[in-house]
Amino acid sequence: METINLSLVLNRPVINDYQDPVDYLKAMIEFRKKSERSFSVMKAATELRKVSSALVSLVLQRKRKITLDRADEFAKLMGLTSTEKIFFRNWLATQSHPAAQNQIESESRKRNKKEFAISLLNDWLNVYVKDCFMLDIVQKNPHLVFKELGAIASKKRIEKSLKFLLREGYLRKTIDGRIVVETVLATQEAPAPSQKIRAFHKAALSIAKQNIDLFASHERHANTLVLELTPARYHELTEMICEFSKLLQDFAAADCERGDRLYQMLINLSPTGGRVE
Repeated sequence: METINLSLVLNRPVINDYQDPVDYLKAMIEFRKKSERSFSVMKAATELRKVSSALVSLVLQRKRKITLDRADEFAKLMGLTSTEKIFFRNWLATQSHPAAQNQIESESRKRNKKEFAISLLNDWLNVYVKDCFMLDIVQKNPHLVFKELGAIASKKRIEKSLKFLLREGYLRKTIDGRIVVETVLATQEAPAPSQKIRAFHKAALSIAKQNIDLFASHERHANTLVLELTPARYHELTEMICEFSKLLQDFAAADCERGDRLYQMLINLSPTGGRVE
């Protein structure tokens, strides 16, 4: 029976940590070799249409480039998730055809979304302050932001965040004195690349924990499921979560009646025990 080193699974290469597709390809191949005893490039390439083991070798030696038409095949070779596939394909498109990046950004704007800016998470509170101004009542009376977010941060921190958001263009003042959101929906399509994003997720979990006692059950929804997973089933589940996340983003971006209350929704999947060395 094939065994899996769980410490390797936990240390799976993060695509956002790499500046070059070839370096990421090399890291993912090494990861699969270490985490899957039966994996080899030669064996995996037999199931691919446009990628041979010889081509992979040439790419790793930088004698050939990874072309956009082979993006999906290389994604299969590396065993990428659906989100990583999208990131990898866009990555190649940007490198091989700079104009493709403009098209990607244009399509993103049409969907009323903007690629997540890491600077927004200089302080995790920025996300909450920004989205609080989606509420009409707060737009009309910005001082209400202190009431809305007083349970999670001090007035001084909220004021600092508000100044940052106005300065960086996430929020803007209108002629009639309202403060409105300039960037309606900020999303991170690829895996979390930095300590700042981890800090944001930790804060969201802390707020969720606090709200279990702060709000009655009819004002919040909590659902927890504990289940055992193999590495393969784990990746299958994360792909399901990614698909659901896309639906959530479309739901959030939909042009509909303005809300009157700010909510946070988080999905967390993690081991229940300590790290397995």
